[in-house]
Formats: sequence, C-alpha cells, structure tokens
Amino acid sequence: MADAAQPVERLPLPAAYTDRAFMACLGASINTPEIVENFDRLHGCSLAQIGKGKPVEQMIRDAAGNQVEQLRKFTEFVHDGIYMRVSDDAIRALRAPGIGREAA
Repeated sequence: MADAAQPVERLPLPAAYTDRAFMACLGASINTPEIVENFDRLHGCSLAQIGKGKPVEQMIRDAAGNQVEQLRKFTEFVHDGIYMRVSDDAIRALRAPGIGREAA
C-alpha cells in the first residue's frame, strides 16, 4: 500500500492514458459543460458544438480533422490544468479499485 505522505506520481502524455486517475479526470471534464465552454473560449475551439451541428456541417468538421485536433488540445488542457494539479489524495482515490465502475 502506498504511503499517504509520499507524493503521488503523475504520468506525462501519452502514458497518462494508462492511468485510471487521468481517465477519470478526462471523463468528468468532457461531461462538465462549464469546463468545455471555458476551454472553447480560451482556445478558440468549438467542442461544445460537437454533435449539435447539422450532419453536413459535422462531416465537414470531421473531414478537416478539426475535431481530432480540438480533442487533442482538450486532452492536454485537462492533463495540465486538472490532472497535474489535483491533490494527491484525489489521485489516490481515483486510482482506487472500483472507481468509475458500476456496482454489479
């Protein structure tokens, strides 16, 4: 068991994709409209509009690779702004078994 007094290691991208805590931060962030809206405002993106456009507009955005680039930027935003800054206790709790899974 990890010592609660020891700092918790946080992984750089792309290794962070293997960390349950990072994935929980990313999932919670993308499902929090205020975070997405502020990211859009700060970075000139339009993630909040994904899925709200007309099908032709959606296909044009997809073809341009715009969504992929915006999602990459959002992932970096969450990594730096949330995952790297959240308390060690929160990271430990997010890494605990069963977090983010439905009870059977």
